[in-house]
Amino acid sequence: MCDNRKMRYALPTQEYIYNERNLFQQMLGGFATFEQVNVNDFSVDRELVDEVTKRVHQRIEYYSYFHGVNLEQTRQAATKAYWILRYRPLKPKLWGKQYDVNIHFAFYVLFAAVIGKSIKDIPKNIQKSVINAVLSKQKDIYLRSFSEYDISKEAMMLVAESVKSLLEAEIIKHT
Repeated sequence: MCDNRKMRYALPTQEYIYNERNLFQQMLGGFATFEQVNVNDFSVDRELVDEVTKRVHQRIEYYSYFHGVNLEQTRQAATKAYWILRYRPLKPKLWGKQYDVNIHFAFYVLFAAVIGKSIKDIPKNIQKSVINAVLSKQKDIYLRSFSEYDISKEAMMLVAESVKSLLEAEIIKHT
C-alpha cells in the first residue's frame, strides 16, 4: 500500500512505446477485419497513439504503486479504450463515413481483450455463436454510450466487467 508520499512517475521507455505502437497496428489490422473496413481509409496520428500509450502506462503504474496490484488485462484494455475515445488517434481520410472510427475501434479494443480472456477455454464450435449473441444484443448500446456519454476511466473498467459478465452468461447458455 501507499505511505502517502508523492509518487514519482517514470515515463515509459522508448522500447515500451515502440512495442505498444506495433501492438496498436496489430489491433488496427484485427479491427479492420472485424469491421470489414479498409485500413487505408483512415490515418493514424502517431503522437496521439504515443499519448494513449503513456496514459495507459501511467494508470498501470498508479495501480501498482497505490494498490499493490497489477492492472488486469481487461482493465488495461478499458483504460486504452477510454484514452482512444479521448485522443481520437484515428483520422478518416474520406468524409462521409457513417460512423466515428475511434468509437468503433475503442469498442473493438475493449471487446477483443474481454473475448480473448473469457472465450479461450470453451469449445471452438460454440465460440462464434457466443460472440455473435453478445454482439447482436449489446454492440449498438455500447457504441451509443461511447459517443453520447462522458465515461470515466473507472466507468470504462465497469463496462469491461459487464461485457465479461455477458460473455460468461452466454457461454453458460451455450454449453
